[in-house]
Amino acid sequence: MDMDPRPLLSVEDLTIEIDGANVVDGISFTVAPGKVMALVGESGCGKSLTSYAMLGLLPPAARRSGGNIRLDGRDLTALSEREFRKARGKDISIIFQEPSASLDPLTTVGAQIAAAYRTHHKVSRTEAYAKARQMLADVGIPDPDRRLHQYPFELSGGMCQRIMISIALICSPRVLVADEPTTALDVTIQAQILDLMKKLVADRGTAIVIITHDMGVVADIADDVAVMYAGRIAEVAPVEALFEKPRHPYTALLLASVPKLSDAPKADLATIEGRVPTPNEFGAGCRFADRCPLATEKCRAEQPPLFDCGGGHRSACWHIDRMAEIREIAA
Repeated sequence: MDMDPRPLLSVEDLTIEIDGANVVDGISFTVAPGKVMALVGESGCGKSLTSYAMLGLLPPAARRSGGNIRLDGRDLTALSEREFRKARGKDISIIFQEPSASLDPLTTVGAQIAAAYRTHHKVSRTEAYAKARQMLADVGIPDPDRRLHQYPFELSGGMCQRIMISIALICSPRVLVADEPTTALDVTIQAQILDLMKKLVADRGTAIVIITHDMGVVADIADDVAVMYAGRIAEVAPVEALFEKPRHPYTALLLASVPKLSDAPKADLATIEGRVPTPNEFGAGCRFADRCPLATEKCRAEQPPLFDCGGGHRSACWHIDRMAEIREIAA
């Protein structure tokens, strides 16, 4: 399938506030049809809040205080809740992190998938169930006729995740947001879910935003990566460039902390000293400064912009020219 290179989803200077602190602070990225953008970073960096904002599902304590989210030029942030309900599931959909917490344990999976379809299509119950059965087959669930009448507690974790994908995709959304879709799944099931997502991209031209902290998942499925730290984007790059030559100290140290087959048996894992600052500890400068081996007073006083490193690679660091020092530390 030929893919349109123009962005389908554009997040522009998105800012989300909780209790007066910008927990997501001016982030921007784009995703083209048939492409996968990975948002990565440590827990609490704002990845999931960003995904919820795309669906208009921010928790009550959070509010979008700036920026726009555009789907094919349409500003989703300007929609009323009623308009957003029409778009949610039909134009943009989400796979939540924990299927056991998202599926209704007292309703059969067939009824849940059919209900998602009937929300956006005026069809009979029989037609909706036929669509649900086809969707189960499409996501690789064996014996879909039997599975339609089962309850979530009767299915494995991997099977429930496929049910969530079925619900998210039954109305053929143009954008799919996947929040930690492989969490708590064993390696074999993870691979099956990732293969399924790749097939969606190839067959349907779906644009995917995947939220994850698993760099192995990123390497497997992503086309581009946005690395987040304490609510800001530290680095954006094509996936190959990011893994081959990271241009931000945080990214380099994050990659160095991933175990490798070449590591000596029982060798100590690399770590990043310090901790992520809480929102009330955010300063005026780079939020990684207190943990960064390259940090100077300028880093602590002034937030760097995202500098263009060429080839779609951008980094928010004042010391891009000193990255060789980080690579020596991380080695």
